[in-house]
Amino acid sequence: MNETGMPRFRRIWSTVQVGVLAVAVVFCIVMLVIGQGKLDRVYAVAAVFFGLALIGHSTYLWLIRRSNRGRP
Repeated sequence: MNETGMPRFRRIWSTVQVGVLAVAVVFCIVMLVIGQGKLDRVYAVAAVFFGLALIGHSTYLWLIRRSNRGRP
């Protein structure tokens, strides 16, 4: 456990998820640009969903870094 009360693996796992979600969002955007016809709605919804999850994980990591800066 670190000073935030969360296990260390939580920060590491969140960092891994940020990378995977970023790749998923880029993939969905590329598939929307290429145009897959019937699957366009699926890729649009997936891009929004993955984008929201990416924002959540990125915010978590940012808040952890911000709280660690104020500590000696």
